[in-house]
This record gives sequence, structure tokens and C-alpha cells, in this order.
Amino acid sequence: MVGFRLLENDLTANTHGTSKKDGNGETAALIKIVSPEKGFRFQNGSLGIVGTEQDHVGETWLYLPRRSQKLTIMHPKFGVKRDYYFPIPIDGAKTYEMLLDIGTGRYVTITANRANADVTIDGEYVGKAPIYNRYMNFGTHTVFARNDRWEGTLEFDVLPNDDKTKGQVKNIMMRDMSDHYGEVIVSVDNDAEIYFNNRLMASGTWRTELREGNYYVETKKADCDSARTSFTVVAQKKNEIKANAPAPHIGWLRLVTSPSDATALYYGNRRLSVEESNLLPVGTYQVDFSKKGYVTRSIDYTVAHNATTTDTIKLERIKYVKPLAFYFGVAYTVRSLSGATGIIGTVIKGHDIQAYYTFGMTSSSLINCYTNDGNDNYLSTISFKQNSFGLKYGYQINLMDKVGMTPQIGVNIDRLTGKVEKGTNLYANGASATCVSIGAKLLYAPVQNFYLFAAPEFNIAVQKDENYQKLVDASNITAGGFAANIGIIVNF
Repeated sequence: MVGFRLLENDLTANTHGTSKKDGNGETAALIKIVSPEKGFRFQNGSLGIVGTEQDHVGETWLYLPRRSQKLTIMHPKFGVKRDYYFPIPIDGAKTYEMLLDIGTGRYVTITANRANADVTIDGEYVGKAPIYNRYMNFGTHTVFARNDRWEGTLEFDVLPNDDKTKGQVKNIMMRDMSDHYGEVIVSVDNDAEIYFNNRLMASGTWRTELREGNYYVETKKADCDSARTSFTVVAQKKNEIKANAPAPHIGWLRLVTSPSDATALYYGNRRLSVEESNLLPVGTYQVDFSKKGYVTRSIDYTVAHNATTTDTIKLERIKYVKPLAFYFGVAYTVRSLSGATGIIGTVIKGHDIQAYYTFGMTSSSLINCYTNDGNDNYLSTISFKQNSFGLKYGYQINLMDKVGMTPQIGVNIDRLTGKVEKGTNLYANGASATCVSIGAKLLYAPVQNFYLFAAPEFNIAVQKDENYQKLVDASNITAGGFAANIGIIVNF
């Protein structure tokens, strides 16, 4: 043994969760046996052992009944110590400490002139000062203490002839080492994480102060191989370090297009090789495929680590003359009485249904109106414009990529609107005729969704009211005849 004492301020033996009862229901005494080794066994004569716990760091907890006087200590490697008599009485619900010497060293207490300094013994961190009753083997030892910028080092020998009946005390004198520190700024691209001494310190930029010397940092980022950067800190200077960025994990993307000379872009303007493997960092990419005269496609690809993603992309030709569309347009209508025409229609699987209205713009020759009472008295002079409403059906035929033709048949109603040029009375206003039309709509699409068109047709009058026929006979107004629409169409 080295020492035995009562821990007057230690309430472990009498605290719920760490106290134990002996066979008589009384609270047992607790002896904290300090030793660098485990595996001890104990005997306490007729009073017996209440309990033993060896899972405490640096200690074995032994519970004994009160009034215990002696103890036998056994270890398979260090032998037996029989009849060790306690130097002080053992009371229940009290905590004691025993320093157990195994014969390979001495107990040493380490202190420092600054509280809570971090203590390292022979390169092993052991805690914050003071360090009580540290068992140290015989030989030379180096103890280092640090608290912020205060540091101290002590080297001493532990010898067999040292007095083992009382623990040695070693005090480390620390001093301010600020003049040995330098400002450190570590930066890395792509906002990577910066690790120092296996601890995450910052992302992107880390600012600190370090003691002069050599160090290294590691930079890490998801889907990347970490990188190490070594650097030297010069005291009382600003040390700026550009750390190596983590190397992205890579994979390959191989694309084959039809047609083969299509363009493949990612991130809007970065070009990919077609029919060759592209080396890329792992991740998801949206690739836009395009070629003049073809429909552009956008496809998302995921590039995996050390893997090849392959795809074949077939682009469709742009259908300038669409088999399925809704459209509207305007045209100038050339006929005996010309006008402006608005068109609306739809194409479904090539079937074209179209409605239109023509607003008359040119006027007929002047028509003089007289009484029918045999006296032929003059009444008025009138001119007329021709408005039309009609429906057409046709079937759209693609002649070339940008050229189409739609043979059409239809029916339309022509209505005359009069204007008094001289006199006071308006006659025959609203006269109408019904016609059947046969013609064709010729389409040219210079760009997608836009047509230039010409639609010649021949109208056959199948019904005219009496006034319409009279006006036909008296002027240049016709019932039916040749007409043509020339204009533009926008389709969707």
C-alpha cells in the first residue's frame, strides 16, 4: 500500500444509485482503490464483501461492512497481500481512498501555476490540472501543460528509491507564449469543410492563431476525395494558406444522337462531346439537345462515381405543317368586291375545319334607283359592300417540311351593305346569296408556328334573294365567282 485516507467531502457511498446495503441492511463503506491495473480480488474474513465494481476509470470500487479491520488483496500477476490492516476505523456510508502500489512505479500528483491547464504526459492527454495520484512507471517522463497561450514543460525521473509512502507532487511553471503565435487564415474553394486535428473548424475560410511550427489541415466535401495541405506557421505574422480543394468524384457520360451532329449543352452553354465519353464530376445534369430543323429535347442524367451513363437520343424533325393545331389568321380577300378576312380553325389528324368572316372594303359601282310605277322617277343613288361568313372543310397534305396544301370545300353567305350616295332612301340593304366553294389553301412555314398562305377558290351561287339578283344585273356585283385569300396564320 501507498496510502489510505477518508474522503471527507466524497458522498458517493451515501448517494442513491452508488450506495449499497450490507447483510444487516446498513449502508456499506466504499473504498476507492486507485491502481493502474484491474483484476484484483479481495477477502474480508467473516464480515465478507458487500460488492466489487471494476468498471471505473483508474479505480476499483470495493464495498465493505462497517467496522471492517483488515483486507486480503489478490492478483494473478502481482501476487497476494495478506492481512492489510486499515490505519483508520471503517464507518458505514463513508468513502475512503486506497493507493495500491503494484511495484512498477510511484503515484505522482501534477499541478500547474494556471488552473485548468490541459496536461499531457509522455504525449498522452490525461486531463486538466491538477492531476491527482497518477501512477507513473519508473523512468524519465515529460509533462506538458497548456492553457490558451500559456505553456510549460517539466521533465523528471520516477525512481525505485523514491519514498513510496507518500505521493510525489510535481508543479509545472507555465509562461505566456504569445510572442510564439502567428495569425492563420486558411481558405479553400467551393466552400469545402476545413478539418484541423480531426475536428471541423469552418467551411470555406478558417481564421485562428497557432503557435509557430508545422501543421496540416484536411478539406472535405460530399462526393469528393478529401485533400491534405501542410503549412508552416511563422510567429507574429499573418500566415495565409490556400488549401487544396477536395477532388470531386468523377464518372462518365456517353451520349449518342440521331442525327449524329446534334449539339448537346449542359449548364446552358457548356458543350458535351457526342459519341465520345465525357468525364464529369458526379451529380445530376440537365442536357439540352438541339439541331436546326429538329425539336429540342431536355433530359436529366445522373453521373455516378466511377461509372458510365450511356444513352441514345433520337431527335424528331420539327413539323412546320402541323397535323394537330389550333390556329387563327388574317388575310386580304381578292374578289369583285374585296375585303379583309379573319380566320379561325383547327386541324385534327390532318382534318382542317375553318370558319371565317370577310369585312367588305371596296364598294360597288353606283346604282340609281327609280320607281316601278311606269314613270321611272328617280329615287336614290346607292353603292354596296360585300360581307361574307363561311365554313370550310379540308384535308391537310404535307408536300415538304415547310410546305403544305389543303384542298377545301365550303359554304358561305354573302351579304350586301348599302350606302346612300345621293338621295334619301336606302334600298336592297341586306340582300344575300348562298354559295358553295371549291378551292385549296397553300401553306408555307418560314418558322415554327407561323404560316404564309394563299387560298384561291371558286364560288358557285346556289341561292340568291330577289334584291341580290337585281343588284347583280344592275352593277359589277357578282354572285359567286373567283376569289383568293392572301395572308398569315399563327398556330399552336
